[in-house]
Amino acid sequence: MLCISTLLPFVPMQKEYVKQVDNNGNLVSEGWMLNGAKNGYWKFYDKQQHLSFSGHYINNQKTGYWHEYKSGLISSEGHYTNDLKTDWWTCHNKKGYRTIKKQFKKGLQHGYALYYKKSSLSMVEEYESSKKIGAWTSYFKFKRDHPGFSMSDLR
Repeated sequence: MLCISTLLPFVPMQKEYVKQVDNNGNLVSEGWMLNGAKNGYWKFYDKQQHLSFSGHYINNQKTGYWHEYKSGLISSEGHYTNDLKTDWWTCHNKKGYRTIKKQFKKGLQHGYALYYKKSSLSMVEEYESSKKIGAWTSYFKFKRDHPGFSMSDLR
C-alpha cells in the first residue's frame, strides 16, 4: 500500500475588527477583516455620520441580505450574491412604507417590479435584463395577460 501525504504550511487566520476614518477623523466604515479581505458584517456611513449601508461580505464581495439607508432611515433592502443584486429588493419611503418591490438576477433588474401607493399595489412592470418588456396599471389586465398567475408567486 502506498501512502502519500502533503504537508501544507501553517497559515494563521487573522480576523480583526477595523474602523476606517476620513482625513477629518469621521467614521467612514467598520467591519470584520480576515487575512486582508472584508469578511463578515460591515457598516458604512455618510458625511453626516448616518448609517448608509450595512451587510455581509465574503472575500470582499457583498453577500446575503443588505440594507441601504438615506439620512439614517432605511431606503431599500435586499439580497446580494457574489457582489451582485439578486432576488427581491424592497424600497421604502421616508415614513418606512414599502413603495417598490423589484426582482434582480445577476445585478440586472429581471422579473417583476411592483409599485405601491398607500400600501396598495398600483402598477406592475416586467423586466428582462434591465429592459422593461411590459407594464400594467390594473391587476385585472395583468391577470388577463398572465393566466394562472397568483400574487403569492411574488412573495
